[in-house]
Amino acid sequence: MADAQEAQTPSPDPSAPEGPEGSAYEDLHSRRRSRGLRRRLRGWISGLATGIFARTFPYIYYTYCWLVFTTSRVQDELTGPLTRMADRHGRVVCILWHQEVFTVAYAYRHMHGHTLASTGNLGRVITRMLELCNFTVFRGGSSQSKSRRRRVLADMIRHMQEEPRVIYGVTVDGSHGPAFRMKKGSAMIAKACGAPLMVVRTWFSWRFTLPTWDRMVIPLPFGRIHMQAVGPYWVDPDTDEAGFEATCNHLESELLDLADRSFGMYERRPPEGTRPGFPEGWQARWAPDQDGLALGPHDLAPDNPPPYAHRPTSSDLPGPATDHERSESIDR
Repeated sequence: MADAQEAQTPSPDPSAPEGPEGSAYEDLHSRRRSRGLRRRLRGWISGLATGIFARTFPYIYYTYCWLVFTTSRVQDELTGPLTRMADRHGRVVCILWHQEVFTVAYAYRHMHGHTLASTGNLGRVITRMLELCNFTVFRGGSSQSKSRRRRVLADMIRHMQEEPRVIYGVTVDGSHGPAFRMKKGSAMIAKACGAPLMVVRTWFSWRFTLPTWDRMVIPLPFGRIHMQAVGPYWVDPDTDEAGFEATCNHLESELLDLADRSFGMYERRPPEGTRPGFPEGWQARWAPDQDGLALGPHDLAPDNPPPYAHRPTSSDLPGPATDHERSESIDR
């Protein structure tokens, strides 16, 4: 997601799309042809390889995740809270760390979520994975290539304000890090849309950790999976810059505490006290039996939303979730 440096609602970017383009992005935005024959040939080969990978890997991914979730014991404390927030407000912003991005598409497929993928080749593959898992996908964000960089934050805000039911999922440390440090775009969306924020985490007892900047994990079959959502948290639309900064710092701490809690379910705390990759000197704030700390009077109080919270009219939503949808876990 694009990094937002200010607390104001961003102005529309002329290069941003009118809506979530998903896999149609490549057809709608053809790249400028290279002048050199060698670069042109290299680009053609790269595009062909990416296209083949984008058409095959998502199905391999889906099958593997199905195997992991089917053979594992799943404790789902996420689906119910998120569904209730979406039923009540018509819009939710879920924030999580990039570390668990591998399973996001499959784990949240029942939510029919909305999210952001880059405009590069990897983003093309990720977009197909997300769409296979019922996601609506924006294309943009902080690509390393300046020619592909597109800021779509204003468009995502407009989309949430206009659509009857939107659940955004945002990896708040971005696609390039630094890890476990929150960028502010998700809080800006919640502030502009009167949407509740939920900190979410899916974690695994059996997993393989990659040596990447985000310490991304790939779950293994026949383990235990814990899914949890904590919230809601709110961003007052009338808050000043200092208040907005304090809210973002609090949300970052809540995400760190939730991650620390998930680590502790399956392993001991490191002797030095701080988890690898966490900010230096970080200390857990949650008590052992506590799920979340409130910053404002309406935080962690789902039945006491603030006056600025969005409340959809009866015509905005197709109807509340059925009992089956509300209680549905991940293939369990």
